[in-house]
Amino acid sequence: MVELVSQGLKERDDVGWSILHDNAVGFAIGIPTKLVTFGTPRNEGGALWYYGNGTVSQSVGVHLGYPSCKSMDAVYANLAGATYRVRQLDGIFALVRQGERTSYLRWKCYSSGSIWAELTASVETLEAHRGLFAAMASSLVILRNPDPTVRPRPKIEDLPLAPLGFSDEEAARPQPQAKAKQAAPAAISDTGKTEALKLEVRDGPDLRAEEIFDKAAGAVYKVKADRRLGSAVAISDNELLTNCHVVTDLAEVKIVREKQELAAKVVSRNADADRCVLRTATKLAKWVTVRPYDDIKVGERAITIGTPQGLELTVAEGIVSSKRIYNQSRVIQTSAPISQGSSGGGLFDARGHLLGITTFYVKAGQNLNFAVAAEEFAQAREGLD
Repeated sequence: MVELVSQGLKERDDVGWSILHDNAVGFAIGIPTKLVTFGTPRNEGGALWYYGNGTVSQSVGVHLGYPSCKSMDAVYANLAGATYRVRQLDGIFALVRQGERTSYLRWKCYSSGSIWAELTASVETLEAHRGLFAAMASSLVILRNPDPTVRPRPKIEDLPLAPLGFSDEEAARPQPQAKAKQAAPAAISDTGKTEALKLEVRDGPDLRAEEIFDKAAGAVYKVKADRRLGSAVAISDNELLTNCHVVTDLAEVKIVREKQELAAKVVSRNADADRCVLRTATKLAKWVTVRPYDDIKVGERAITIGTPQGLELTVAEGIVSSKRIYNQSRVIQTSAPISQGSSGGGLFDARGHLLGITTFYVKAGQNLNFAVAAEEFAQAREGLD
């Protein structure tokens, strides 16, 4: 996951990805400034259009009145000849191929109108910059109810260059050791899941931060995996959840609590999803229950407890910023700080339930922190669509 996002950040810099925003009109969208140059907006066909040309062509049209969300059926029907089309609650995505060029369309509606964004590129350009279409479509944002009748004031804002790293670790990753590492035994499951996990919905009023810490901190351990440090959270009297990039390919690690070390075996590993389950022979004193993903509410309080930089039981507070699907896994975005070395720690709700396992943060952003939903570790995933 870290490598993929780092590659994406490099691609962003290669195309000069920036933000074209017009606060007066009320929208913003990403543009590849090294591949396209925008001219002066102009009124055309009852809409305000922004046109850009270069290696790729990009346009944005702001409509007032028609079409709007009430007209979605008509817009969708007009795209019947598209190679691919799909509708969502707020609009439509479509892909149109015309000879050697391909266009990606994003139509986003609101109560009194809509915004049409289109990016057209050659096969050769798309081969070199595979993320262009997805980046454009996901970057279109309505800042307020757009008004194309006002005087446009477009401004292009350059994003900062990508940082050297994108993770909870140091920017420079350690190189693989020359010595052969311990091979994982065949008995290790490849699911990254466990049947020991217990789900429990939220019930009762919020606890104070110190009460949440008293309730949940006893289940959080420091993990020592060779020279790597991370965290793990106990979800039963002998099993813990952590990230696979903490334990790497080791079959056994150490968990530490108040200077006491215990051996913990890796019993389930799904490196692609970054889910690993540890098991101890020694009975653990405290463990926590897991909050079902569907029961988690965006905007509710969230607490992180982990071991950043090896500092045991460090706590920070924020909110659940969003619930997302990333790499085919459910993840929780949070404003609760996640520092270097926090991987495998716990993201808890205001009742001390485990929401997720803190995994990575975006250095290029602010308070963009992510945790793998704890329910993703459940062997039985009842209720998931």
